[in-house]
Amino acid sequence: MSEIVLNNILSLGFLFLWIITLIGYQMIKNRWDGGSLVIVLYIIYAVFAIMTLNDPLFSIAFNQLKLFPYIYLYSMMIIALSPIIIHHCSDTSEIENPHTKILYILTFIIIISSIMLIPSLISGTGSGLISIFTDSSAGKEAYLEQVEGVEDSGSTIRNLPAIIFNSLTDITVFLFFYFLTLEKKNIWILSGLIFSFIINFLICISQGQRGGLVTSLLTLAGGYLLFKQYMSKKVKKISRHIGLFLSLLISFPIIVITVSRFDGETGGIGGFVNWYIGQGSLYFNNYGLTPGGCRNGDRTINLFKRFIDSSTSQNFVERRDKYHNMEINDNLFSTFVGDFTLDFGPAGAFFIFVIFYSSLIRLTRERKQQIKLYKLLLLYFALCISLQGGMTLFSYSDVSGNLRMLNCLLLYAYLRYHEQFSRAFPLQKNN
Repeated sequence: MSEIVLNNILSLGFLFLWIITLIGYQMIKNRWDGGSLVIVLYIIYAVFAIMTLNDPLFSIAFNQLKLFPYIYLYSMMIIALSPIIIHHCSDTSEIENPHTKILYILTFIIIISSIMLIPSLISGTGSGLISIFTDSSAGKEAYLEQVEGVEDSGSTIRNLPAIIFNSLTDITVFLFFYFLTLEKKNIWILSGLIFSFIINFLICISQGQRGGLVTSLLTLAGGYLLFKQYMSKKVKKISRHIGLFLSLLISFPIIVITVSRFDGETGGIGGFVNWYIGQGSLYFNNYGLTPGGCRNGDRTINLFKRFIDSSTSQNFVERRDKYHNMEINDNLFSTFVGDFTLDFGPAGAFFIFVIFYSSLIRLTRERKQQIKLYKLLLLYFALCISLQGGMTLFSYSDVSGNLRMLNCLLLYAYLRYHEQFSRAFPLQKNN
């Protein structure tokens, strides 16, 4: 059997496996939620992988595919999705009021940090933002400028408002949709969070970041689908219409940046798009289990590792130079699973996934009609890992990603132990 035929059989098998998974998932309960979105995206990525394998130019980038890496990848992705699958089977219909002001304090911090980014957005990238839509090469130039600036990053604090803003982007989405579930909605808070979304989109566009735009859009979609069952019919209808409009609006700069990045390349824009979207599972199949080395957590837990190892790479430029002998690194996509196998090896990554997601299942399982907000936060975090990294890499990597992860876990700890503290020491009203 020829290599081309075998590769197509294996990649088609991987595609059909996800199609069967989607059918089974929806048969459990015919409700479209965050897990449904993740599986649909995995199906889309698998389709683009097949198209890439049959491209005469881009197919030469891959070696012969094997069966076991696909089995491993599917198993790890299902493990990562297991808390969402269990939540999919539940019948919770209401979020328990956490009775805390920390959510409003965080919202205030997010809005203020967004406002503080306006001067730098206007002075540093205002003209660049316009040129993205008027100059066919501006998107590529903006991206290259950003990459060049990374060499001096990672060791100093340069822009505190930007650091705060970026570290709270996922929490911003979580808070927005939680506030939409409340009976009494504060229009000023919701408007402020929407303003933060707009700032985030503008920053991504000005820096030529297609990935940032897509990730932001997927996170919003995932947040909506997770909170949808707790919203009123009116709010759900309005949210769907706004979401559709936003998707169409954001697709325009994504197309412009894509044309800017790949126009004139030998493979053509279509070929590069297929390769960009479909490469994750293919590179994982080739190198995810045999990367030719181990990064020992240099990417996935970069911030935490710096406290115990001074030789930890400060940015991706240093890391790629440090591990240049490896068959694959973060310059290519291998999915969020690949990031962990490159950092800890296949056995270590499997052990981490089993322990972490088993803990998440235990911490998020709910048998009542009401679900606690801190449990929903953990489910949202698990959903973001699969949504944001199913095509590319582990999105909570490096300093910025580790800070986002740390903020989610700190908020979880506060919400959980605030409830326990309030129960142990209830406030008594004076007579």
